[in-house]
Amino acid sequence: MNRSKNFLKRKKLFDKFSNQLHLLKENGLINIDLKYDKTYICPLCVRQFNEDDLMSKNKNFLTEEDAPPNKLKGTRIALTCKECNSTAGHQIDADLIHALRNLDDVFSLRNESQHRKIQFESGLISGKFTPKSNGLIEVQHSLNNNNPSLLSKYLDSLKNNSVGQKLSITPKYGKINIESIDRALLKTSYILTFAKFGYIFLLDKYYDLYREQIMDINSKYKKEIFVRNQFSRDSIGTYYVINPGIKSIFNIFSLKTSYSETLIGSIIPIPGITPEQIHKNLVSNGFSTREKGKVKTNLNTTKYDPNADLFYDINEIKKIVQWLRKCEA
Repeated sequence: MNRSKNFLKRKKLFDKFSNQLHLLKENGLINIDLKYDKTYICPLCVRQFNEDDLMSKNKNFLTEEDAPPNKLKGTRIALTCKECNSTAGHQIDADLIHALRNLDDVFSLRNESQHRKIQFESGLISGKFTPKSNGLIEVQHSLNNNNPSLLSKYLDSLKNNSVGQKLSITPKYGKINIESIDRALLKTSYILTFAKFGYIFLLDKYYDLYREQIMDINSKYKKEIFVRNQFSRDSIGTYYVINPGIKSIFNIFSLKTSYSETLIGSIIPIPGITPEQIHKNLVSNGFSTREKGKVKTNLNTTKYDPNADLFYDINEIKKIVQWLRKCEA
């Protein structure tokens, strides 16, 4: 039977994670009853699926999951069920994508003419923005698309230099929910951690709160730890933080649009330590930057052997388990 390329990709991911899951079970490293001879557990809803659920004819089949989102140049590195993929994508990923695209529009105008609106007093002024080769932006205002009296007042303000040096251009995608952006970043970091470690520790009840924050926008959001644009591209990857009291997983990932790239660092605590404890220890071990409200700190990080197979080699898996137990001690 001919299979599509997408099906074969899903099958490859299914086999990889399912093999590890059953390996953990056989060696007594997880205490979960697996329903199928080949079981896959969705990392977001923690429901169990079998090979038949790779077929798109099933109502809630397994889909490829991008981390970061595909529209921010992420890659498909895991599987989630269709319900989780759709919910998280529509609810939180969209706000993250729109926020970065809004920045693109404000700073670059995508190198082409755009119809945008400017906030002026209590109203909006429509205009066509066209970037010029000399670095300036030409703005044309149509009488047909604006309130004549408001436009006249605005133009008079420009002539009299009373409007100020900055123009407030309304975002193309409207107001963005900042909390949704944080949830989307948490989701990306969580899926990256799953892609690296699989089920070794993420099935722990400790991560139920993380899964709830990702999947339910009405749940109480607890501030997680993100660091922005303090890294180089060659630092992208997954690290272990080994500072006492801060031991955790640290992901550095890139969010790319057509005109910008943002590098994010995200801490995923291991079971037994909360984000609040990590933040407290980071601050207490930090040193002043002479900027109000800002403290600089150093993370002592290390990378696990990139050639180690955490999905088929039980000895390598046990090394991670031992490290986690030492952290909990």
